[in-house]
Amino acid sequence: MDNLMVLGNGFDIDLGLNTTFKAFRESFEFRSIADIPLIKKIRDNQWNDIEGKLREELIEYSKNPSEKFAQSINDAWLMITRHWGIYLPELTDLDKIEINKNSCAYSLLIADQGHESIWYTFNYTNPWYLCQLSKEAKPVFIHNETVPLDWAKHHGLCHFIPMNLIFGVDSMMPSCIAQSELLSHIIKVNNPNFNTKNKENLQNDLETAQNVVFFGQSFGITDSDYFKPYFYGIIEGKIKRQNIFIVTYNEESFTNIYSNMQEYGIKIEDINKANVDVHLVYTIKGSQSMEFMQMLTTLYGCYFKN
Repeated sequence: MDNLMVLGNGFDIDLGLNTTFKAFRESFEFRSIADIPLIKKIRDNQWNDIEGKLREELIEYSKNPSEKFAQSINDAWLMITRHWGIYLPELTDLDKIEINKNSCAYSLLIADQGHESIWYTFNYTNPWYLCQLSKEAKPVFIHNETVPLDWAKHHGLCHFIPMNLIFGVDSMMPSCIAQSELLSHIIKVNNPNFNTKNKENLQNDLETAQNVVFFGQSFGITDSDYFKPYFYGIIEGKIKRQNIFIVTYNEESFTNIYSNMQEYGIKIEDINKANVDVHLVYTIKGSQSMEFMQMLTTLYGCYFKN
């Protein structure tokens, strides 16, 4: 396999969708549940990394456990999941969205037409449906089974929400969290909807791809279960001769990625010392930037022009 694409929320944002946690926090759906203590705290402090703040609350609970504290966290998790699931499908209404056809995200979708790249997305949207594009091979929606494109073409993936929404934290949590009946399901791998097969397939494909593109991934600790084994494999010399492209908004967003990965023991410097090439592509520079064009050349063998 030559090319593997792994999409995060930054891909949808670059495409023109308003899928940020900030937008959700300011939505009617979020405001309608703001009387719940933890959710009120998130709103009052204008926190955008809701999963990260949920993780902090769980860590705090592990230091001072009580059933009341656990119940408040569970209540917040349940309501955020439910109302986020109501909010997201609104983003797939083709009459209300405007795709940015000058974006790097759209240009990558176009450049990949007719190629056999493998795509994984952590998002709950179907970019081919939203951009009215076809794709012969089925993309893998990491939180669900692979969705048939003829079905998604008519419904959009957000039709699944909120039933299959995976919102929560990583498995590197104190044991009291995993043992709590009120909290264990907030750990993503314990969620009944967590797709273990997709996680394993992603890790296998990461190890064997010649070119790996991470587009819009923040690599936050709450998703470390997906990426930590792969990056450790590189550092330990088990994975060789790869091109890795990290596509993110700007230098500040890369600094956040750098900091996020350090939380679970991964340093970009150690990856660079291994037998792989790491390339940074900033979407703020646009789809005609030299870095983006060089990425397309590596992936497809020639420059792509809009």
